[in-house]
Amino acid sequence: MSRSVDLFKVISDGTTYLMTSASKTQTHETEDYLPTAIGRGSVTSKAELSKASMEVRIALDHPLAQALLTSWAESITSLTIFSKRSAATSVIWKGRLTTTVPEDDHLKLVFESIYTSMRRPGLRAKFQKACRHALYGRGCGVLPADFAEAATVSAISGVTVTSAAAAGFADGYFAGGMLASPDGTFSYVSAHVGSALTMNRISGNLAAAWASTGAGLAVTLYPGCDKSYSTCENKFSNDDNYGGFDYIPTKNPMGGQSIV
Repeated sequence: MSRSVDLFKVISDGTTYLMTSASKTQTHETEDYLPTAIGRGSVTSKAELSKASMEVRIALDHPLAQALLTSWAESITSLTIFSKRSAATSVIWKGRLTTTVPEDDHLKLVFESIYTSMRRPGLRAKFQKACRHALYGRGCGVLPADFAEAATVSAISGVTVTSAAAAGFADGYFAGGMLASPDGTFSYVSAHVGSALTMNRISGNLAAAWASTGAGLAVTLYPGCDKSYSTCENKFSNDDNYGGFDYIPTKNPMGGQSIV
């Protein structure tokens, strides 16, 4: 009986990585899985789904490891493990990346099982003072295109992006908003003072665009929201969709203790 081999399919930021623990290239559904120095933990079934994780180790010089080390993934990084024996191939594990741990000569990737999503609470409205909706999300309803501001970048230093266009707005206007790179990748703006935009981090795509273009790099800025009613009404004219409850009492009317 032939020995089974593992096939690893990882999708991260729109790039698909096809790898196999076999010494020769393996083909599955017209896709070629390339021999890679890669290993995994055992597939186990546990009563607690959150503990049914999978550890995968990959060489530090592999393109996937380099991509995950140099920047955070802009989207979910998924893993599917197939077991191939002769002509038969089956899925034995599937999940998404939660942690990366650099080690001596390899990168440890920790994935949680896809089944953990079955035990997560579904989305539900929250009774809270500040707006519960995500800006530009479904509940909010504000269209990003209506507030997009074209801008050019004159400098990037650390996590600070400098753009003259930002200085034309009051300090804090873009705080909590987004900066879109030329390829459409979004980065979160954590603070805004004058022409300086402090980013939560500089994404790999933004760094690459800056390295290629330099001063004059064209980006798009989107304002942020502090989740207050006045901002929703005066900044976005979106008070009909405001999702907060400003007049929640600070004291429990039935007992007197604080409920905030």
